[in-house]
Amino acid sequence: MKRYIEIALNILFWLVCFYLIFSIISPQNREVEIINGRETVRISYDHMSILGTIVGFILKMGLYYFNVYFLSKYFNKRQFRTYFILLLLTTIITIGIELLKNLIIYGEEFVLFETFIATLWMYMFFVGISFVHIIVLRWQKEEALKQQLREDKLAAELQLLKSQINPHFLFNALNNLLSIAEKHKQSEVSKGIAQLSELLRFLLHDTSEHLIALSKEVEFIENYIKLNKLKFDVNDPLSISFKTKGQFDTIKIAPAILIPFVENAFKHGIDIYNTSFVDIQLTTNEKDIHFLCKNSLVEKKNPNSSIGKDSGIGLQNVKRRLAILYPDKHQLRITQHDNNYIVDLKLTYD
Repeated sequence: MKRYIEIALNILFWLVCFYLIFSIISPQNREVEIINGRETVRISYDHMSILGTIVGFILKMGLYYFNVYFLSKYFNKRQFRTYFILLLLTTIITIGIELLKNLIIYGEEFVLFETFIATLWMYMFFVGISFVHIIVLRWQKEEALKQQLREDKLAAELQLLKSQINPHFLFNALNNLLSIAEKHKQSEVSKGIAQLSELLRFLLHDTSEHLIALSKEVEFIENYIKLNKLKFDVNDPLSISFKTKGQFDTIKIAPAILIPFVENAFKHGIDIYNTSFVDIQLTTNEKDIHFLCKNSLVEKKNPNSSIGKDSGIGLQNVKRRLAILYPDKHQLRITQHDNNYIVDLKLTYD
């Protein structure tokens, strides 16, 4: 409905503008006839004047929408210098075409200084209105994102109240502990339970915050890796590494924004019967976070495996969260090459 209203307002605006601009055209002839005692006025227009007005109107519309739907991309990305330079050049070129059109159609008297000033003011008017249009569209987009954030937060809170913890995650973790209990002594189980309690504490408390320290996310990943390692023996043909570099305590990010990639890597990248690996790297600088997660692709023998189901949903969810929480502030590349799965995420934090 909002889209239709916007279209209707645009049409109404240009109809009014066309009427006002067309009314400026002076009639070529104005004849008064008296027929049967009635006075009749006959007005005729020069076809070249009408054509010139229509061409000028199209030029103004073109500049308007070029600014709103193309140049505005630079403005919204805060590339203000590029935006204003391109806007100035586009306006100068359009005014030049307008004056050239006047010279061809009307002659030299229509490119005098007074005519140039009038044309300049008219174009400045349309540029100003188009800039207001950009501000309104940007405000609408920001409000829509804020509303989406509120709805997503409410949905997350309702889901948390409904289940308290992720049942799928807890089920997998308990299965891990069961395997450990059958394979090892009580000491190994106690380690697993301690690490599981840390993971659950993070899921229950820290994920309810809007932003958390990156160090907490790193700690969760480390505990998650330790818990998964308990399933394997030192002789198993696999390699698991997590390397970090940079400052993490002072950086704030959205909670659980990196974890889905790690969980996906372990779920589909580890096979104790074949050579496999998970390689995770996390580095930071004064403004960016670079997260790189590589894993081998393992062909699951179980026909009921959820490859492409749970992982697909999880990846779609984290992509949606990134788009909402970090618009124009992240670059996510997910590639598959030589039987390797690679997640490359660059994030600009505030």
